Amino acid sequence: MSSRDGRTFGHISGVEVGTNFNSKAALADAGVHKLQQSGIHGDKELGAFSICLSKGYEDNVDRGNIITYVGSGGQDEDGKQISDQDPDSGVNKAMFLSSETRRPVRVVRGANDDNVYSPRRGFRYDGLYVVDEAKMMDGKKGFKMCTFTLKRIDEEGQKAIPIRRTLTLGKLAKMRKNTRTG
Repeated sequence: MSSRDGRTFGHISGVEVGTNFNSKAALADAGVHKLQQSGIHGDKELGAFSICLSKGYEDNVDRGNIITYVGSGGQDEDGKQISDQDPDSGVNKAMFLSSETRRPVRVVRGANDDNVYSPRRGFRYDGLYVVDEAKMMDGKKGFKMCTFTLKRIDEEGQKAIPIRRTLTLGKLAKMRKNTRTG
């Protein structure tokens, strides 16, 4: 296994924490997150190598150094949750295994207007996390969801996760307009 195939635990050689990528293809080429469709890259016998946190499941919660990440499955083609998730499916099982082995998981954040920790565009490698807790929970839609709590590993010299400004010039102009008309 080479680090460029993404099937390694820990950092990818030559890729610094905070590196930005324009696309999932660029992430894959660098070996940071090899899968262009799935949010979890893992092996049910080894554990998870990386996750990509972007728009997706409404039950995901990103608090920067602590993430509640929902597993895979149970959605229709439109992304609507229609059934329970299966804890024994390959990538979900990989995440459950990672909670037992405590091997580091690379976390990538994709652009998401609703998340102050996400980049404005593209994707950003935000370092290593450990799956601190893994369990089945009822999701917001009432379906059983594989739910994982990831905590960022505190490493010497690691930069803090950037926080994106949420008050843009467009939002400010809209607020001023509403104040004058309201």
